[in-house]
Amino acid sequence: MNAIVTTLRGHERRANLRHFDWALVATALVLCLFGLVAIWSADGAGPLRLSGPVGRQAIAMLLGFLLMLALSRVDPRYIRALAWALYGFALAGLIAVDLIGVTIGGARRWIDVGPITIQPSEPAKVAVLVALAAFVADRGPEMRRFLNFLLAGLLVLVPMVLVYQQPDLGTAGCFAAIWLTVMLVSPVRRLHLAAVLAASPFLALFAWHFVLHDYMRERLLVSFDPERDYFGEGFNIIQAQIAIGTGGLFGNGLAGSLQSQLGLLRVRHTDFIFAHAMGMVGFVGGVALVAAYVLLLWRTSRVALLVNDLFGRALATGVTGLLFFQAFVHMAMNVGLLPVTGVPLPFVSLGGSAIWTQFAALGLLQSLLTHRRRTAFGRD
Repeated sequence: MNAIVTTLRGHERRANLRHFDWALVATALVLCLFGLVAIWSADGAGPLRLSGPVGRQAIAMLLGFLLMLALSRVDPRYIRALAWALYGFALAGLIAVDLIGVTIGGARRWIDVGPITIQPSEPAKVAVLVALAAFVADRGPEMRRFLNFLLAGLLVLVPMVLVYQQPDLGTAGCFAAIWLTVMLVSPVRRLHLAAVLAASPFLALFAWHFVLHDYMRERLLVSFDPERDYFGEGFNIIQAQIAIGTGGLFGNGLAGSLQSQLGLLRVRHTDFIFAHAMGMVGFVGGVALVAAYVLLLWRTSRVALLVNDLFGRALATGVTGLLFFQAFVHMAMNVGLLPVTGVPLPFVSLGGSAIWTQFAALGLLQSLLTHRRRTAFGRD
């Protein structure tokens, strides 16, 4: 009997391994390797040091990869059961930023934890997504009630406001993207969702006059007219556009554009890494980069089609929406189509908290895949 149980368990592990999406992992790792090269180039392509940006990012990527593997082994039922604890920890982290956070570049978004600095708003994205997916799955058809629709919005609005106050408009937008994508696959009444979308222009007008900080309004105006503040807010937008344009068809090589070499393109490790990368690899390389993101999003959205429960479907769709929003907004703000909001390019931009969060999101998707035959949520 023990031999039979052992055999079944061994078969179960093999079955789980077969369901593991290696193409998804490979795509993420390719983006990570490209990110390391881009960060090394942005840092001057000098000698590699463990304490330098490339070394720190490589360590963060390794830890993120291990985190993904660990989460892939966790049954989604446990993740769903811990949803509210994760949500509570996320809110505590965001509140802690106001109390003990450190200010960098005029914004208080980080907390010093020993030798490292973490940005609580990054893991909060995944925590809020898990809580929202659990809320929707627990309510099931009851999501058609307006009260539950309202509560789902409040669930996301609370951390969104805390992040906005840091201030961090870009990450606040990520929470809005999470809410919208999860609502699209939940059993909410389309009338409620359509009403929110129809009211969006009026809400935007209200936010312009009564919510946005002065610098945010100025940044929006400058984004569409960089010459309005050529040597101020518009300077980096103009330099980014020049860097992208001078990349030509095949780019300028590892040295990047002249804007990067002369230090004219600022924050090219993070907010403007796409512009720096386009200066490196040109139009052809940029198309390949976009293709890699299309492949990544295809594999994440595929998970939503394979799982047979509402929690898994909402979680997978939310991860897909979050990654799409970040990639699109980052590229759009680099070319001047959207205001500069500091949204990192997934798996490419420098930042340990961001890379851990992105790998954690993939780990949750792998968990859904590797446990989908054994999970017994039932249809919600």
